[in-house]
Amino acid sequence: MMIEIHVPYRPTPQKRHRHTHAGRTYDPCSAEKRDFLLLCLLAHAPPIELPAGPIRCTLRFAFARPRSHCTAKGVLKRTSPRLHVYKPDADNLAKFVLDALNGRYYKDDSQLYALAVEKKYSDTNSVTIRLEYE
Repeated sequence: MMIEIHVPYRPTPQKRHRHTHAGRTYDPCSAEKRDFLLLCLLAHAPPIELPAGPIRCTLRFAFARPRSHCTAKGVLKRTSPRLHVYKPDADNLAKFVLDALNGRYYKDDSQLYALAVEKKYSDTNSVTIRLEYE
């Protein structure tokens, strides 16, 4: 079985967990993860019964090009970078998505045996998730 989810969402990296003076730890991304999960659920419902087997995951993060990459006429400059090799880091982007989907599209992210992550420029911001269940 294979699921492909395309979400029009600005790729967001996982932030480090924070600690309070009272000794508690919290996730500063929890509200963003909840919103992202809701968009995923609207785009494609998760399996009725969560699979316990291995999963291959491919994540594609598309970033809208900044205006500085285009001329006044809207044409892409020759000097504009082809690849998105800037912040945020690919591993932090992947961690945000995998944590958001955990428990809804798979039982635990330890089931992932292969993970491919790609960052690129596009006309709009989006996240595409492909889960291949063995």
